[in-house]
Amino acid sequence: MFFRRVVVVVAIAVIAASFQVPANAGRYTPKSGVTYNSPVGPPEQQKAIFGKILRSIRSTPRGEDIRIMSWNIQSSGAVDALLKAQRRGVRVWVLMSKSNAEAIDNRSWSRLHNGLRRGNANRREARHSWARLCAASCRGRSGAAHAKYFLFSRSGRARNVVIHGSANLTSASTSNQWNDVFTTVNRDRPYEFFVRIFQQMAKDRPVQSPYATWTNGLDRFLFFPGGQKDPVMGLLNKVRCRGATNTASHRTRIRIAPDVLRENRGMRLGRKVWQLWQGGCDVRIGYTVVGRNTGPMLRRPGTRGRGVPMRHLVQDVNGDGIFDRYFHLKEMSIVGNVGGDKSNWVVLNGSSNWSDRGYRSDENLGVHWRKTLTRRYEKHFDYWYQWPGFARSRRYQMSARMTQDAIQQGRLVDGLLFGTGPINGVDPYANLDLD
Repeated sequence: MFFRRVVVVVAIAVIAASFQVPANAGRYTPKSGVTYNSPVGPPEQQKAIFGKILRSIRSTPRGEDIRIMSWNIQSSGAVDALLKAQRRGVRVWVLMSKSNAEAIDNRSWSRLHNGLRRGNANRREARHSWARLCAASCRGRSGAAHAKYFLFSRSGRARNVVIHGSANLTSASTSNQWNDVFTTVNRDRPYEFFVRIFQQMAKDRPVQSPYATWTNGLDRFLFFPGGQKDPVMGLLNKVRCRGATNTASHRTRIRIAPDVLRENRGMRLGRKVWQLWQGGCDVRIGYTVVGRNTGPMLRRPGTRGRGVPMRHLVQDVNGDGIFDRYFHLKEMSIVGNVGGDKSNWVVLNGSSNWSDRGYRSDENLGVHWRKTLTRRYEKHFDYWYQWPGFARSRRYQMSARMTQDAIQQGRLVDGLLFGTGPINGVDPYANLDLD
């Protein structure tokens, strides 16, 4: 999901400082591994992902290629960087969801599209740049072009760079969302896999088998639209709750931040998570949107006497009853008895929400059986799950009447808000689009 619009008044000097890039940015080399941002941190934390992408663009030399798929693009700084890259001889190809060019006044997209087209003058056709739209899923028959990945044939001293995760190329991704990206560098096979999928997406027509996957054993990259078997369910089915040898409790730990967990797919995955919790697993869920049926199901007490521990990872900054900041990651980490190994570590990240639409759309996912990486994701989740800024009393501001209406609608369960839509005329999700 993305934050449609927020008006914030800040000093001009602060804005300038927050987007400042070092003079040697052109010599930047992206590093492999995970990168997070925080909308409540200092400027360098807010723009940790955005800055990494922009520096990678600015460090792509003449004769190289940049390929970007972003569900939404709204950033004058990003457009400037891409147009400058084209002028110095970089071939720039960009894809975006058509809805974000038509449903909103997206001047960034218009300037990028028109600028790249003008920049093709006096260039041989093989080096032409472009910015294109997908009407729905680029490779499927419904859904949306919701993937988020950034490919560089070379940036700085790194070749074949892949940056993928939950972040769009927007200002909202820095100031209104918590996001992640995972980067690989100097690895030919993952890069070639992403390039192949990008080339299919650029045609904006259904492919015969849209579900695609690549693996080397430790890492697995996947693209939706999904197939007959849900890989997220497949991962959950590998879990055994007892007998873990790498956790103090000997229970398998599962940390889930799906952003959106709803509809039939969300109910299926949620029911499996509930069963694992009741079976003894150590489970935590941090969410932005959970369906009004899925939420109460997860909170239903069972043999353990209570439902799955959950937290609503949103902030209402100005107390108007509408959420302003939210967790946008789509991640799951598992530590313990999983995949036939009692001391295993695995983490899932990417762009796909746990919903029906998230399975029909163009989505990028990564599954990594890596101890250090899984530890980082788990530590990051636990920090924000316990962060006092999401304190229960401040999770959202509702009047007594609004609260009573939410209870009558079945949307307020154990102090957690489920479902979407207005409550007594105020929609807490008015500033969010489900993406």
